[in-house]
Amino acid sequence: MTSKTALVTGGSSGMGLAIARKLKALGMDVTVFDLQPPPEELRYFAVDIRRDSQIKAALAELPRLDILVNNAGVYFEKYLEDTTDEDLDTMVDINLKGTYRMTRDALPMLLKSRGSVVTIASCLGVVPELTSPLYCATKAGLVMLTKCLAQQYADRGVRVNCVLPGPIDTPLLQRSFPDEETARRCAARIPLRRIGQPEDVAAMVAFLVSDEASYITGGAFPVDGGVSSSSLYSK
Repeated sequence: MTSKTALVTGGSSGMGLAIARKLKALGMDVTVFDLQPPPEELRYFAVDIRRDSQIKAALAELPRLDILVNNAGVYFEKYLEDTTDEDLDTMVDINLKGTYRMTRDALPMLLKSRGSVVTIASCLGVVPELTSPLYCATKAGLVMLTKCLAQQYADRGVRVNCVLPGPIDTPLLQRSFPDEETARRCAARIPLRRIGQPEDVAAMVAFLVSDEASYITGGAFPVDGGVSSSSLYSK
């Protein structure tokens, strides 16, 4: 894996940073696309994945690409009746269209290297969270996008998988907890009774992009403490 190059979107904080660190520790040449620079020494390009011109300009600076990790995304809780058109555009433009655009633009390089794509979807792409139907819908779309692309490009050597994190201790999740009691109640609803760590997700990504996963494509792999196996979570 030391000869491989990897690109992580949203790689400056949270799960993305943990993934970038893990792949770098394995000896990969890692690049981060994000709106803010990472807190440590990683090759970085300021890229908004809603902007096709920015994606293409940054990709043109990379000599090759073996691994694309689509991690950039946004989350907020709003019921259907409270969702504005601006909310709708923001969530769809980043989570779904941004990931689609990023993968499309990187595809020529991945076909050349017979590379691998891992998209960070969510367990909420397969299990409903009643307070965030829009988020759930975008993440479900990423699961199906993964399956479609895996089928389309398997015979050309490109593997495509996605990871389904549950509640993970990141700044994104912390903003949804007004106090420690809310976090405690969240952990109590998880079968393994704890909130996950970014490194839990990074470990799964590292496996999926490795040669040990060379016979795996089109999969959606939960890293959620058992959330997506529990029908109680959505009640």
